Amino acid sequence: MHGRTRDKNEYMNKYTDIMTEVWDQYHMQKIQPLVYPSMTTKHPEKRSLMSDVVLSVRDRIGGGNIPIPFVGSPEGVDTRYYGKVKFGEETAEFPLESKTPWDWGSEGSWLGKKAFGASRLSVEFLAGMSTNFPGSSGSGLPAEFTAKRKIGMNNCPDMTLRFADGGSNDLMGILPLEQRNVKNIISIYNFNQNPPYADFTTTYADIYKASSGRKDLKDPNFNYHFTEWLKLMNPRLTCLFGYFGIKKINVANILNHVFWDPDQDVLKELMVKFNTLYENGQPLIAELKDLEVIDNPFWGVKAEQTQKINLTLIYYNMPKKFSEQVPLEVSGGIDEDGMFLNPEFRSVPHLSPDGANALFYSRAQINLMGHLGSWMVDQAWDGLKSKDGKVVFEGFGKIFK
Repeated sequence: MHGRTRDKNEYMNKYTDIMTEVWDQYHMQKIQPLVYPSMTTKHPEKRSLMSDVVLSVRDRIGGGNIPIPFVGSPEGVDTRYYGKVKFGEETAEFPLESKTPWDWGSEGSWLGKKAFGASRLSVEFLAGMSTNFPGSSGSGLPAEFTAKRKIGMNNCPDMTLRFADGGSNDLMGILPLEQRNVKNIISIYNFNQNPPYADFTTTYADIYKASSGRKDLKDPNFNYHFTEWLKLMNPRLTCLFGYFGIKKINVANILNHVFWDPDQDVLKELMVKFNTLYENGQPLIAELKDLEVIDNPFWGVKAEQTQKINLTLIYYNMPKKFSEQVPLEVSGGIDEDGMFLNPEFRSVPHLSPDGANALFYSRAQINLMGHLGSWMVDQAWDGLKSKDGKVVFEGFGKIFK
């Protein structure tokens, strides 16, 4: 959610300025020849340094115009984001009071209610947010559509929040659960994008090959292969551990560092587990245990109030053990990576989440995505093993026991 909708897109320009300056500040480190740039946050106080930088720049030049993470549940709609945010000439002090969904927003004027209804959360409102089409920002016709997804605050016309789905802040739903001190979190990682190295079509087979399939932490060349792996992983995931990639992307991933991993040991563990499962044709499902949480002022996460977290990541790939079971008349056969040869299903499950592309997906493609997801959970219920029979994932059954 951004600032008011009637400011001729000023809020988006300010947001861009904030992110650009922060990125430039953070990227001023010198890069040694033949050494890959490290964008890992190292902070002795176990705090998200990047979030601190963003908030300081926000207060200096931005007028508060950056996405604001609100989290809704049946109990209430609230944000732990703090600071002053300008809406035209009005200033709102965050965090706002938590309210039940049916009380959140403004009643609007008598005429406005007659013409458009009260500016409240509703099923229709929420359904309209859950889309990448026609977009959540910009100007022109798309902005006219998305400007309808807004809620007024305090019955003040200037204090209006434009809604988008969570992609402006967090694609994985992990951070809102951390706010609520949830111990076991399961999250789906359903697309890859890390320009210029990876895009929506990049498969885990590509990532596995880039890392040369390395799994031994004692390998003298492990760090080199790990860096190759990391270059192709989505910074929207790796940012949680303090790695933001080497190229700025236009979402607020730089605000989302929340796990303490100064030497990238957790990300290395994830690579080893994913590579091990990939080799055995298994779904890529890995549990990272006892993750230490750090302070994050943007999300209002406080380390001393948050327990260590067990995070299970589900990476939507095409496991050979699944594709081999699909009838030949459907699959058209499979290649060495387990991908279907049938042109209709060739890109499954790496379907672009772009709204325009989604208009052209067939029912069969969507159904196949669903069947794959169900199979992955069933296959992993009692655990997943490596080729040599070692347990890599203990299973959903144990988590839910």
